[in-house]
Amino acid sequence: MYGGLNELRCKALLKTPGKYGDGNNLWFVVGPNHRAKWVLRYTVHSKRREMGLGPYPQVSLKEARLQAMTRLSEVQQGADPINEREVKLTINKMPTFGECAKRYIDNRREGWRNAKHAQQWANTIDQYCKPILNKPVDQVSQDDVLAILLPIWAEKNETASRLRGRVEKVLGYATAAKHRTQANPAVFAGSLEYLLPKVKRTVRHHPSLPWRQLPAFWAELRVQNGVAKAALAFLIFTAARSGEVRGMTWGEVNFDEATWTVPGERMKLGKTHIVPLSTTALAVLKTLQQGEPQDYVFTTWGRSPLSDMTLAAVIKRMNERAVPEARYLDADGRAISPHGFRSSFRVWAAEEPNHPKDVAEFALAHKLPDPVEAAYQRSTLFEARKSLMQSWDDWVTKGE
Repeated sequence: MYGGLNELRCKALLKTPGKYGDGNNLWFVVGPNHRAKWVLRYTVHSKRREMGLGPYPQVSLKEARLQAMTRLSEVQQGADPINEREVKLTINKMPTFGECAKRYIDNRREGWRNAKHAQQWANTIDQYCKPILNKPVDQVSQDDVLAILLPIWAEKNETASRLRGRVEKVLGYATAAKHRTQANPAVFAGSLEYLLPKVKRTVRHHPSLPWRQLPAFWAELRVQNGVAKAALAFLIFTAARSGEVRGMTWGEVNFDEATWTVPGERMKLGKTHIVPLSTTALAVLKTLQQGEPQDYVFTTWGRSPLSDMTLAAVIKRMNERAVPEARYLDADGRAISPHGFRSSFRVWAAEEPNHPKDVAEFALAHKLPDPVEAAYQRSTLFEARKSLMQSWDDWVTKGE
C-alpha cells in the first residue's frame, strides 16, 4: 500500500538528502542540491532491480504511484520493466545518418563483387559527411547535402558525383526503413542539378602504350625476372583487367583446353568469362610453379595476391633504366599503366584489318553499347576470340 508520503512532505524532504519510502517499493530519493527522483525497487528472476521513474517535481507523487503500479504489474507477469523500456527506446530512437550508412553498407556488402568496395563506401562517407554523421537521418536536408558537395564539386567532381550518389542511396534506405518521409534531398535530376554549378568533365583514359610499340616493349619485358613480370606479361596477352589477373587461381586454368575461366564474381559485368589462352600466355603460366586449385597464380607470399602497384613497378623500373627518348609513354607523354594495355589491344584490333568490332569487345569482356545487338548476340564468339588473341600474340612477339 502507498501512503508514506504526501506532496507537502516531499517538498519538505528536499532539504534533507536521503531515501524515503512511500510503500509498495516506491522510494523518494533526495540527493544534494535539493534534487530528488523516484525509484522503484523490485525483484525479477531472483535479481534485485532499481528503476528510475523520473525527477521530482516534474513527476508528481501521484504520477510516480501510477507508474509504480504499472511496472509492478509487469513484474507479476514475468517481465522486466527496465529491459522493456530499453527495447522501446531502441525501437523508437531515430538513427543518425552515420548509423543508416553503416546499415546500408552492411546490407549491400555481400552483393558487391569486390570486398574493397564496402571499405571505399565507408571511407567516402566518413571523410566527407562528417557534418551529418551524427545528425538524425530524418533531419538531413538539401542544405546539408549542398554543404557537403559544394566545396569539392568543381575541384573533385568525379569524387563529388560519386559521393552524391552514395548519400542518395543511404537516404533512400532511410526512407524504405520508414525513418524518413520527406523527398530525398540528394537526388540530382530535377533538384540538385539546378543548384550545383555546371562542371565540364574531361575524360582521362588510362595511359596506354601505342600498339606499334608493343613488340619493342615485349622484347625488353620478356628478359625481366620475377612473378610481377609474369603477371604483367599474362595481362598483355589476355587483354584482361589487372584485378582479374592478380586474383587468378590455378583452379581457373585449363591447360588441356588452353582456357582461363574467370568467375562472374570477379568480373566487372558479373558474368563468367572464358579467356582463350594464346601460345605465349600459356608459356608464361608454365614458367610458374603450379599450386593447389585455390592458390593464387601470381603471388610472392603464398596465398596473397600481388598488388596493382607491383605490376606498375615493373614498367617504372624499365623506364628508369631507359634513356628519356626510349621510355614507354602514352601519346600525351604520361607513363603507361598496366590497365592501359587493354586500350593498346583495342586500338590494334580496330586499326588492323579483319578484326570485327564485336569480337574485340567480347575479348575485353565489355558490354556491347547497342542494346539490340547485345540482346541478339547469344554467342561468346569463343573461336573468333581464340583466333584474335593468337593474332595479338603474333603481333606482340613478332620481334622474337
